[in-house]
Amino acid sequence: MKVVIYDKVEDFLNINEEILLKKEAVNQLILFNAYTNREKDTNNDILFGRVEDEVGASLIFCNVSPYNLLIHNLKEEVDDSIKVLVDYLLENKIDISGINSNKKVCEKCIDYYEKKAKCKFHERLAMDIMELRKLNQVTLPKGYFREATEKDLDLIIDWHIRFAKEALNEDIAVEDFIEKLVIRIKNGAIYIFEDENHVPVSMAAFTKQLKKGISISLVYSDARKRGMGYGVAVVYNLSKLYLERGNEFCSLFVDKRNPVSNGVYAKIGYKIIEDNFDYRIIQ
Repeated sequence: MKVVIYDKVEDFLNINEEILLKKEAVNQLILFNAYTNREKDTNNDILFGRVEDEVGASLIFCNVSPYNLLIHNLKEEVDDSIKVLVDYLLENKIDISGINSNKKVCEKCIDYYEKKAKCKFHERLAMDIMELRKLNQVTLPKGYFREATEKDLDLIIDWHIRFAKEALNEDIAVEDFIEKLVIRIKNGAIYIFEDENHVPVSMAAFTKQLKKGISISLVYSDARKRGMGYGVAVVYNLSKLYLERGNEFCSLFVDKRNPVSNGVYAKIGYKIIEDNFDYRIIQ
C-alpha cells in the first residue's frame, strides 16, 4: 500500500475525476479545489493524491492550504490506508489545519494522527450533505423571489453575520467578507424572498457550480418571521431556478444539530446522502 502524489493537479483530475463524480455532491469540496487549482503544479500547500494498493485506490484526498485535509474513502475498511496517509503527511512535514470527511474516516484519522503528532483536534461542525434531484410539491407563502441587488447590501451583511453565528458558531468581521459579498451580489448569486408587502424576509445563495449540479448556502430567515415558511420559499425557488437551468441536482451542507431547518429542506425534496464532519487542530 502506498501514497501516490500527482505532480500536477490536472494529472490528479485525469485519473480521479471520474471516480469522484460518481458521488459528486459528496466530493464537491475535493473537486472544487481541484478545478480551482487545475493549472497548477502540486506542492506541500497544494497537495492532491490517493492511497492505493495492487487492487486500486482506497482513499482520495487533497490538502490545499489554508483549508482542511479532505478525504474520500472508496472502501469501508480504511484503517491501514489512513495510517499510510498520516505517516506520509508527518514524515514529509506536510501541515494540515484539520480534517473534513465522514464520521468514520475522521475518527480513525484523528485517533492515529493525535497519537503520532501529539496534538489534539476539536469538532467544529457536524454536518449532513443533502441532495435534491426532484422538487416536491409544497405550499409556499405568498411573496416574491428575486435576485439581490446592491440596495440589499446592508441587510445581507447583517444576515451574513447572523448566519455565521447561528450556523457556524463564528463571529465574523465585515471587512473579512464584504468584498466577496459585493462580488456575489454583482454576479447574481444571492437571492431574496420578500413577503406580500415586499419586505425581505429570507435569503439563500448559489455558492459553487459543479459539473452536474450546484451547491447552495447562506440560507437565512429573518428571526422575527420564522415559522412562516419563508425559508422553504427561498430555497425552493432557488433550487427550482437552477434545476430549470439544466443542473441535475442541488446540494446543501446542513447542521446536524438543527433538525428544524433540516426538516425544511426535506420538505422540499432534499435527502441526506452522507455526513461530513469538520475537525480542527487546536494544539
